[in-house]
Amino acid sequence: MSVLNIDDLKKAYNILIAQEKKADASFKDNKYTDKQKETWIPKFNQITECLSMLMADYKKLTGEEMKDSEVLNGFE
Repeated sequence: MSVLNIDDLKKAYNILIAQEKKADASFKDNKYTDKQKETWIPKFNQITECLSMLMADYKKLTGEEMKDSEVLNGFE
């Protein structure tokens, strides 16, 4: 995934961090079986890989690391 500018990066990151949080909550929810949860693992891994790539792109674009609050919650 290649992001052209910081605004696009922030939008993409916010979308993915929301998906990651939703997936994490679903993994912790006992109403889903372990078998169901296992089917979600590849998508969850894909989301986390994309988040990592966006963090690296952010550093390339800004020369700075993302703040902890941004890593965990996205951008305002």
